[in-house]
Amino acid sequence: MSARITIHCDTQWQYGGCPRQLLTDADTVTEARAAARAQGWVTHSNGRDMCAACSGRGPQPAGAVVAVLHPDRP
Repeated sequence: MSARITIHCDTQWQYGGCPRQLLTDADTVTEARAAARAQGWVTHSNGRDMCAACSGRGPQPAGAVVAVLHPDRP
């Protein structure tokens, strides 16, 4: 069984919101947010996620983030 966690940008403007999203193959939300941080996304203390463009940050170094996209099956 595989999981796919999508992180959505929570930025809201007067007439809409940011449509950006990041698809991950992470098993947990923590792993998905770590992968998003590596792409410049920011998670605020209130739990809202912002993409790199809306947060004003570029890609940031992450810890040991490993995304296994196609695991070998025995």
